[in-house]
Order: sequence, then C-alpha cells, then structure tokens
Amino acid sequence: MKKDEFLKAVDTLKLYRRAELVDELGQELISDLYVDPLPDNHVLRTVLRPNTTFLIGRKGTGKSTIFQMAQESLTRDKYATWAYIDIKTLYESSTAELLGSAPQSYESALPPDAIRRLSVFKSFVIELIREIKTQITQRVTSSMWNQVREAFTGSATDLFEKLDEFVEELKQDRYLDITGSIQASKQDEETHKEKVKFAAKTTATISSNPSAQAQLLAELISELEKTRSQNYSQVFIKVFNVRGLITRLREILTTLNMRHLYIFIDDFSELPRADMEQVIDTILTPFNNWSEEFIKLKVAVYPGRLYAGQIDLSKVDEIYLDIYRAYGRNDVGNMEDRAIDFTKRLVTTRLLYFCNEDLEAYFDTSSADFWQTLFYSCLGNPRILGYILFFCYETTIIYDKRIGVKTIQDAARRYYEEKIDHSFRLNKFLQETFEERSSIYSLKELFEEIVKRAKTLRKYRDSKVMSEISGRPPTSHFHVRSGYESILSTLELNFFLTKYYEMKDREGRDVSIYAINYGLCQQQSIAFGRPRETREQRLYFIERVFDFSPIVVSYIKVNQEILCNNCGCRHGHEMLPAIQAFDMLCPQCKQGRCKLVNLSRKYERLIRSVADETLLPDTELGILKTLHDERQSMFAKEIAAQLDCSYQLVGRRGRHLAERSLLVRGENETGRRTFEITPTAQEVYFSTTPEDQMDFGGDGDN
Repeated sequence: MKKDEFLKAVDTLKLYRRAELVDELGQELISDLYVDPLPDNHVLRTVLRPNTTFLIGRKGTGKSTIFQMAQESLTRDKYATWAYIDIKTLYESSTAELLGSAPQSYESALPPDAIRRLSVFKSFVIELIREIKTQITQRVTSSMWNQVREAFTGSATDLFEKLDEFVEELKQDRYLDITGSIQASKQDEETHKEKVKFAAKTTATISSNPSAQAQLLAELISELEKTRSQNYSQVFIKVFNVRGLITRLREILTTLNMRHLYIFIDDFSELPRADMEQVIDTILTPFNNWSEEFIKLKVAVYPGRLYAGQIDLSKVDEIYLDIYRAYGRNDVGNMEDRAIDFTKRLVTTRLLYFCNEDLEAYFDTSSADFWQTLFYSCLGNPRILGYILFFCYETTIIYDKRIGVKTIQDAARRYYEEKIDHSFRLNKFLQETFEERSSIYSLKELFEEIVKRAKTLRKYRDSKVMSEISGRPPTSHFHVRSGYESILSTLELNFFLTKYYEMKDREGRDVSIYAINYGLCQQQSIAFGRPRETREQRLYFIERVFDFSPIVVSYIKVNQEILCNNCGCRHGHEMLPAIQAFDMLCPQCKQGRCKLVNLSRKYERLIRSVADETLLPDTELGILKTLHDERQSMFAKEIAAQLDCSYQLVGRRGRHLAERSLLVRGENETGRRTFEITPTAQEVYFSTTPEDQMDFGGDGDN
C-alpha cells in the first residue's frame, strides 16, 4: 500500500480551476491523467471541433480539466492557436484597478458603471493579445517554428512587435469609438431606434474629441432612461471598433498560416448577471459572428446561467457535464450505469498512474454496492470525489486499512457537514440588501421542508410500491413539475440538491427528478436511491408520493412577494399573471416596475439581528471560512485553491480583512506572506445559535 502515492492521486482530483497537473519535475500530466466523461473521448473531440462551444456544468465537474486537455491538443496543431481567459479574475482585477485610471473627460460624463464596463472590455482584449503572444512564443522555441517559417518570412521579433503595437494602441484608446445603443423590448418603437442611429452616427463623426463624444453619449443615456415606461429595457455601452480589432488580429495570425483562434473563457458564470450579458453582447457575440469562422469560443458556464445573446445556438455545441444530461435521458438505469462507469474509470486511471498497484490494495470491493456507493457520494463530480477519497484516506489508508462502503458513507457525511452545510449560516453576513439575504434564507426554509417530507416518507406504506419494499424505503429522491426548476436552481448550484433525471409523471406531465445530498441523507438516516428488484421499480421516482410540487407551491405563496421599485407597494402573488401581462408595470402607481422577491418569514429576526458593520463580500467570507476550517496560517495560493479564485484576489481581499482586524497578515521564515484568522473573526462569524442549525425536525441520525 503506497500511502503517499495514493494521496497524490487524490489531490489531483481535488484541484481547482487552472491548477496544473504536473509531476515533481514540472512535466505536465494532463495527457496521462485525462479521463473523458464519455467513451472515445467524445467530450474532448467535441470541444476540439471548429465550432463555438458552451461547456455546461456545476463547480467541480471538470470544465477546466477538459479545457486543459483541449489546449494541450491544440498546441500540437500547426493551423490553430488558442488563448485562455479567466474572466472572473480579469473582472476582479480590472474593477480593482479602475479607480482613478479613467480619463477625466469620461468620469465627468459617463456613469461609474459604464466606465467600469469600458475597463473590463479593454482588459479582456489586452489579456487576449498577451495570451496569444505567449502561445506563439512557445511555438517559436519549439520544433514547430520550422513549420511556422513556411508561412512567415519575417523574424519572431517582427511578429511580436506587431502584437506589442496592437496592445499599445488599445492602451492609448486609439480604437475608441463609443456609440450609444439601446435594446428595445418592443419592435414597433421606430422613433427611438432612429434617434439612436442618429446619435451613433454623430458620435462617430466627432471621435477626435473624446470629451464631447462622452458628453453626447451621457445625454443620450439620460434621454433614453426617461423612456423606460415606453418599454426600453436597457442602455448598452458599445466600446471600441470591434470589427476593426478582429480584422487586425486575423491579419497578424494568418501570417502564421493560422486558420482558427480558439478562445477559452473560464468562470464565465461567476460574473454578475448584468456584466455577464454585457460581455456576451459587446465582446463574445461580435468575436463569434464577425470573425468569418476564424475565432471559435469555448465558454464554461453553470447550468441555468447560459446567456447567448445574438449567438445562434443552432450553430454552436452545448456539452452538459452533470449526470442527467451527460449520460442519456431514455432510461434511468442506463444513466446510472454510465455515470458509475465514469467514476470507476476516473479512480482507476489516477491510482494506476500514481500507485501502479491493483485497486484491491486500497478498496474493499467485495460489496456489490461499492462503486454505486462511491458514485452516490459524488454523483459523478470529480472534485467532490477527490474530497471523499481524501477523507477516506484520513480514516483508513493511513491506518493500513482499505476503504469500504461504510467509510465512503461517513466521508460523504463529513463532506456535507464541512463544505456545504455552512452556506446558509455565513450568508446572513453577506454584503447585500436585507431582501437579498432574506431571499437566500427563504431557500433554507424550502430545503428544510423538502428534507422533512423525505424523512416523513420513510414510514409511508399506503401505496402498493412502498408496501412491497422490505425495510426502510429509499426517500432521497423527489420530483417537481419542470416549470419549478428555477426555484430549485440555487440549491442545486450549491449541492444541497442534484438534478438527477427528467421523466413524465403518472399524468404525463414533464417533471424533473432531484436527489437530496447523499451526505445529508447519511446524517438524517434517509435511504438513498431506488429499489431495483423489479422492472416496474424503474418508475419509483415518479410515484405520486414523491411529488413535492405542492411544497414548492406553498413556498411561493408564503415567501414570494411582488414589490414595486417606485412606490414600494407589495402585491399578492395572485396578482403576478396580471402584472406580467403589463410588463411588470405597478398597478398601484402606474410608474414603477415590479420584481419578484423571496423573503424568509421564519428567519427574519435572525437576519435583522446582524449588524451592518459585520457584512462582508462573498469572497471575504470565503477567506475567513477557509482559515476557520483549516485552523492554521495559510498562503494566498492555498486559500485561492479552496475558493476557486486567483491568489491575487485573495491577497487584495486579505488586506481589507486585516484592516478590519479580522485576519493577521504575517510572513513565514522565508518572507512569504501568510494569513491567519483572528479571535474576533472567530467569535463574530463562527459562533452559532440554535437558529443557525438546519431545522429538519426530529428523528435524525437513527
């Protein structure tokens, strides 16, 4: 039993984002360790096709790993190059560096939000060029340079100078050509469309005077904001001559005989919704639609957060990595078998590479349920699988014992309690409005009711199917009508629930099957899965007793309100269809727009008890949570690995926390920066009250 090698294998599964798979000599291991979710490397081959691709999956599903393998393959392609953009880090850094950097003429004319988006756009393009230069530099120093020379007669220095000139022109705003435009929500408002066209033409003719240009744009925005009642939904700021940028970029790369530029966009769904739409509308859509098949986008997104703008989805590839879409929707049994196979292939590949021993040296697979249990514990998520095996290592491998079914179940429970359960407790300190925090806690109420119902059904025997099951029946899965998916999406993104399958219920209606977190089921003694003795039990999940749609409907009636942003009037939920029919116009004041808000009744007192001065942004709460869990000083890189963000972001936010005496910034013996949580932060953010605990009712843990 090679303990150290086993730990290395497990650690490679736990890696976050762009953490490189390398050995002790710095050699990349991605080609040796890559395991495709589908046979014949189907996902990888699809990503490598010269099409724009959306790679859709929750955190930890392997999006970044697939990108790394695709980039490794493209590096060997003499007719294509690639660039990788970490959009979340770029967004954070460009926003942080913006203060004081915008031209004074723009600060006086444009709103701060518009200036910030200008900065994000420019940072994106500059980072893109830098990435391309890095890739070409690697090719220059490789044997492929002889092939490059067949197409490019100049020197490498000449080519780099062109790229450097390109970046300098961007920095100096020589491409700046700001135009104001609007997105109309009705097609018949031609008057305002013509006004925008006239303003755009006017701004183009005075591009030599940025101050006047910005002032005109500001006036246009002001006027259009007044037309909100006439169904104009948003004002967009278009920056740079995008078509010109694409043409120039293509000219440079075609001198190297490059036929395609693949741009990998990671962490796209981490952006705020408005900024995500802005990036699509002003950057990605033009790159995709105007490059004449030269630029191909590869974008990683979360389920339910795919916004394509004007990109034609009929011409792009959509790859889903979560189990309900990745492994087929015709038969739940086949889906489970394929997902279990992926889990087994993933573990086998890592252990054979690092340990070079038979799996039986580490796993007690005598139980027929071993691989099924391991799949249930992670539901095919590689990162969660890494944590499960790491926790198993700490309780068995280091004591020269093999991992069995009970070890996996205990590890899954620990993962839930340490990595997932805290989400609601910390969100009461989230630096958002009371309504936003209350909305989060309202989902806690919903989740509690779901689990309570699952626990109640453990003793249900009134249906034929349930009465035929010996022992405690599985009650871990439930179904809701497909229209309620959006209500559960946040719980799913945070792994309290997992969408498991799609079926039709007994009445022929489309329903979505969800699984409660496996570790929580271990904690609450909820049997997981479904009976498998008879063919009819394949339909177990759509038994009427597992229809939780009434729970969702009750949640909506009790917790959802319709609130006017002008007069503050609160309308009953029964008014929603009528208000929607009038584009959310408030029936009370006839001026404001209404929005749906979810408010927690049960936890209102708890949320209001939090002092405003203790509120923190999500990233800073995450830093404190990581330091609290590890209970030791850590480097920024180590914290970033836990939070799925860059170490630079941790460094900046750590400075803010130190200024508030919530952590200590120190140095180790080599002078490297370290971070450690303070007793004050421990007391404020991690002392719990009874209301902080999940209320699942009694009869848990037995």
